[in-house]
Formats: sequence, structure tokens, C-alpha cells
Amino acid sequence: MTAKLKTTLFLSLCLASVPISAGGSSKVMAQDAASASPSAPEAVSFSLKRGEVLQIIASDNREDGRQARLDYFTKVLPLAQTEGYRRLAQLNVRESVISETKPDAFSFFAWPSEAAEKRFSQNPDWPEYRQARPEGWDELAIYTATLSEDLSLTFSPNKYYTVVVAWPDPETGADYSRYLEGIEPAVTRAGGRFIAKIYNPRFEAHASPEEAPGQLTFVEWDSLDGFQKVQKMPEYLAHRDYFASGLNRFEFHWMELAR
Repeated sequence: MTAKLKTTLFLSLCLASVPISAGGSSKVMAQDAASASPSAPEAVSFSLKRGEVLQIIASDNREDGRQARLDYFTKVLPLAQTEGYRRLAQLNVRESVISETKPDAFSFFAWPSEAAEKRFSQNPDWPEYRQARPEGWDELAIYTATLSEDLSLTFSPNKYYTVVVAWPDPETGADYSRYLEGIEPAVTRAGGRFIAKIYNPRFEAHASPEEAPGQLTFVEWDSLDGFQKVQKMPEYLAHRDYFASGLNRFEFHWMELAR
């Protein structure tokens, strides 16, 4: 059996094993950067313009790293905010269904431009602060993308969210796009909708291989059994093989708006 075929079978088995719901958090999430903020509103919305830089951070907090995280934020946030860096929203992870890491949350931030991000990265203090990340987090996976078109998102407290972080196969990656396009009618009938597809983000992490994914796909769901409903529909059954053939690996997380 070829390595490619083994990978395909593995992905097919993983996809079939996705549970019908994400019943409970694997961890209690408390993002220290937002610990002093007021309670989250009923819904969180943000809009970004073409050319702004979206940064999505999947954070896995170290159990003994709270003080290190507070120290990090105290030093880094003022520098970043000087360049227009801002926090947009946070989705807490209910369950990491398929993933080598177990993030507590996916948090959304933005830079006003690539130039602003570059100026921050060239601050002489930044390399020292960056090296301190392992003291506060078991992992920080950071996905950064300059927007090629305007983006508006609203996260609601009565909805649920999934993200698939995908590493397409260099030769057959178009199959993954065929899969997503093919199942969209089923997703809609099951109470879901694609809300964002982030392509070819830059990627950095301190505990994982720095192999950038090709796509992050966010879906909003009316209920936790939405994907189970999709798996029974003809569009899914007709396209599921394209998921396996199109990807080398992937992560799948269920999330909800931070309270």
C-alpha cells in the first residue's frame, strides 16, 4: 500500500468518526488577554478592508503559565497597539475533534496594513519577547493573511462554529475545493453556512512543525448536530472521497463565542 493510499484511508476514517456533537469542553478556557475586559456582548461583529491583515491565533495555555502570559501581554500589547493592532473576537474551543494540539481558543486580531505589522516585527525588543512564548503557552499557532477583499463577520452566542485547518495535497488539492463546493447545499439545509475561507496564511508556532496550511474554513451552525445531518445527505456522500484525496492532513475544531 502506498503512502498516499494510507493517508487517504486515514483521512476517510477520521472523517467518518467525527462525532454528532461537541458535548463539552476538553479544557476550561480563560484567555488572559481578555480577562480584564467587560462581559462579551450578545454578538460580536467586525469588518476589515482589503489590504488589512487578519491574524488568527490558536492558543493552548500552559497550566502554570498565567503570570508569564500576563507579563507577555504587558510588554507586547502596547507595542503592537502603537501600530494599530486590535483584538476583534474570540471563539472558545468546545472540542478539538481531530488535532495534534488542543487549543483553548481561536482569537481574531488585525493589523491595519502589512507595513504596520512589519514595523512591529522590527522593534528591537520583539525577538526577546517572542522567545518567551513557551513559558506561557504549550502552543501558539498563528495564522496571518493579508485580505484580498473586504471581510465582515458576526459571531453569535446562540450559534456554534467549526474550523477545518487543511493542508491540501500539492498535486490533488483541487479535490478539496471540489468537496467544499459540492457539500455546500447540504450544509445549508443542515442549518450551516460557510462564513470565511482564509487561503494560504503565513504560519508560525513554537511547538508544531511550521508547515503552513493551505486553508482555514469557518462554518456557522444552528446546532451541534449540523455536520451529522450533512453526512447523511446525497451531496456529502457524492463528494466525501474528494476530501480524502485532496488533503494530506487536517484539524477539526468545534467552537462557540467567548462569554
